Amino acid sequence: MPETGATVTLTDYLDDEAPTDTAAVQAAIDAAGDRGGGRVAVPPGEYETGTIRLRSDVTLHLEPGATVFASPDEADYADERVGPDGERPFLVADGCRNVALTGRGTFHGRGTEIMRMDEPIEGHSGESSAHPLVTSGAHDARQGEDYLDRSRGTDDWPVAKPGFRPGPMFLFADCENVLVSDLTLRNMPSWTLHFEGTTGVDVRGVDILGNKYIPNNDGIAITDSRDVHVSDCTVVTCDDSIVLNGTSEIDQPCENVTVTNCTLESNACAIKFGSSTDGPMRNFCFQNVAIRDTNRGLGIQHRDSGTLENVLFSDIVVETRLLSGPWWGKAEPIYVTSLPRTDDTDLGSVRNVRFSNVVARSENGALVYGSEEASIEGVTFDDVRIEIAGSENSDRTGGNFDLQPTAAETPIVERDVSGLHCEGVADLAVRDVRVDWADDVPAYYAHGLACERSSDVDIRGFDGRQAHRDGDVAAVALREVSTVSVRDSRARPGTGQFLATDEVRDARLFAGNDLADAESAGDLDETGFTTSGNVPPS
Repeated sequence: MPETGATVTLTDYLDDEAPTDTAAVQAAIDAAGDRGGGRVAVPPGEYETGTIRLRSDVTLHLEPGATVFASPDEADYADERVGPDGERPFLVADGCRNVALTGRGTFHGRGTEIMRMDEPIEGHSGESSAHPLVTSGAHDARQGEDYLDRSRGTDDWPVAKPGFRPGPMFLFADCENVLVSDLTLRNMPSWTLHFEGTTGVDVRGVDILGNKYIPNNDGIAITDSRDVHVSDCTVVTCDDSIVLNGTSEIDQPCENVTVTNCTLESNACAIKFGSSTDGPMRNFCFQNVAIRDTNRGLGIQHRDSGTLENVLFSDIVVETRLLSGPWWGKAEPIYVTSLPRTDDTDLGSVRNVRFSNVVARSENGALVYGSEEASIEGVTFDDVRIEIAGSENSDRTGGNFDLQPTAAETPIVERDVSGLHCEGVADLAVRDVRVDWADDVPAYYAHGLACERSSDVDIRGFDGRQAHRDGDVAAVALREVSTVSVRDSRARPGTGQFLATDEVRDARLFAGNDLADAESAGDLDETGFTTSGNVPPS
């Protein structure tokens, strides 16, 4: 038997006649755990297991060349923690302390073997047959009955789910002091790393390389967990790369999370809050992140009674593309929404969200949207550049606000799209934001910056024009806005009218703006702005 803290080698427990290596891996982990802890070394080779239970003070270490495959057989998995479609977990740490997964080896989920890869998804989990591909309600998309028309092709749709798939693949529930480092987690059939009610997590140097059409294969899910640090990872997924949730099921807030030096790629959202947001969530920092070939970039999807606050996104590059299938998201590089999940939801609040030093190339504009019931306060855009182009899928899914999931409002609704649209926000700062448009963008694109139903709005250093050169909409549109200033901004060549207003109250300063390349300044006299130092249209 191993001494306390000693290394246990898996080969000492292997049985060549066993149908899988589940019992051997579990026996090695238990041997280390029974001695008070230690390391289980998995040497080079290929192994296959079902459900494995980790132990406190035990490190499962995969040496270079070691690959542990997930069994495709439902009988190899524990009948516990059953998921919404019958999923069962692969590796489980429940109530463990000082537990680790390390090494330069690979866990392989066999996702493309398990899923129905030749068939498009039939419907989202739990959705009505009346709207199986739109979450929580029927759509009112610009495309009408042609929205999500299968006859036009489903090549970029998520694939169909099988009768059984394992998941979550790595579940840490009610744990303390967790380390996951240096591993490759490849081709998972469902949720990959899932931390639930856990304190003290370090995920370092992990490559999560999923298939981009396998639904629910989220990379790193952080739920009701605190003191979490994710760094130096590459995450490629169909579903969200990194997702954060706060629930009322565990008496612990989701808080104090940092994500740094990561590369993310997703057909859903690269970094997403929600949609489970009925517990408190606070103190999040995301820095030095490259987001590539992604549907939605930075997302907050607030739908429940919790408060989400103190979220910082900085030094981030985002590249998004518009897809044709039934995805949550329409290529928004930045997305902040708060609206009730149902008519009975007592909606919480979102406050203190900052985007700084962000560069985006996208096939949609950025969106901040709060419903009439919402409280979104303290949103800042500082040194943000958005370059917007059309898409080969513009006529299939473009020109809509995607507000899924909600049954309280229409989840997919036709709206014109601006470079940055902010609606239902209090204390909004737009500073040094530039919007550039490609030539010949679709007709549904409108303003460079649009603000509606918002208060305490400070626009300083906006640089851009309306979507269509010499078009008949304004570069900046203010509607039902109170206490607003527009300063130190610039109209780009091709600007028609720079500013349009409707029901603006308490207009403050319109000062220091360079309007030389605009045809007209706009309706300043009607709004009561105090003007000073503006360069007039030439």
